[in-house]
Amino acid sequence: MPKPAYGHVIRGDSPILLATPHTGTALPDALLAQPAWRPIGGRLSDPSGVALLAAARERDVTSVAAQVHPCVIDLNVALDNRPLSQRLNRTGLCRTHTSRGEALYAPGSEPSEAEVEQRVDRYWRPFHAALTDELLRLRGLHGNVLLFVSHASSWLSPYRSDTGAPDCNAGTHQGASCDRRLVAALTEAVQGKGRSWVVNGKLADAFAARRYGMPDNGIHVIEVEVAGRWRGELDLQAHASDTGANTADAGDMHAILDALGTALGRLPPADARFDARLVADDPAV
Repeated sequence: MPKPAYGHVIRGDSPILLATPHTGTALPDALLAQPAWRPIGGRLSDPSGVALLAAARERDVTSVAAQVHPCVIDLNVALDNRPLSQRLNRTGLCRTHTSRGEALYAPGSEPSEAEVEQRVDRYWRPFHAALTDELLRLRGLHGNVLLFVSHASSWLSPYRSDTGAPDCNAGTHQGASCDRRLVAALTEAVQGKGRSWVVNGKLADAFAARRYGMPDNGIHVIEVEVAGRWRGELDLQAHASDTGANTADAGDMHAILDALGTALGRLPPADARFDARLVADDPAV
């Protein structure tokens, strides 16, 4: 069976599902042929996501990972997140500029609505279909499951150079996407490793938490972004290795996954009458 264009799924039986929408580095040939895109090919935006993927494999944690670079299409942006002007789009579904303002397309050649829809059909919808399938599978095994989403926080973010930023930014849709005990487990694990953290700062309203978080139905979502000193350490480890951040020390990530798994196991089972249609609806909002 051919590998999906969006990336890949590795299945486990833990109640945690890791999603890494920003770990992709691949570019379509048509973009790679354009001079503005050549420096971007192979550039890793989310080394913390790669470190989490490594830890997930050792913890029987299911993962859904992107292969395509997030500047091609951001898999954690809602389909209706279209900018007022495509020529000023640094943060939407299909960026036309890097966060530094560097143009990715020649004037007048920005992606048309038809091309954006082609990318949505090729990458975005299959990625979210895979997330939905795995959430439903794991929810059938466990009374509570956690979708843990890793973000890029350096090259894609206007705060990429802010070394004084908190090491860990967590988002829970202002507390609506998960049980607070899971947030406590995350922040305690981060603090235990000497990291700083903030909850519901710039990640307060990220897409996956809004779309998938249904704690009353046993589906919890936390979005996390590594920044500050921690991001810098992961970048250094990635640059020091011929194989990138795959060789980064995953000790901190193991501690986080272990703490979240323990906290999930302590939650009372959610309503057994869980309606799968709540998750299976088209996540286009």
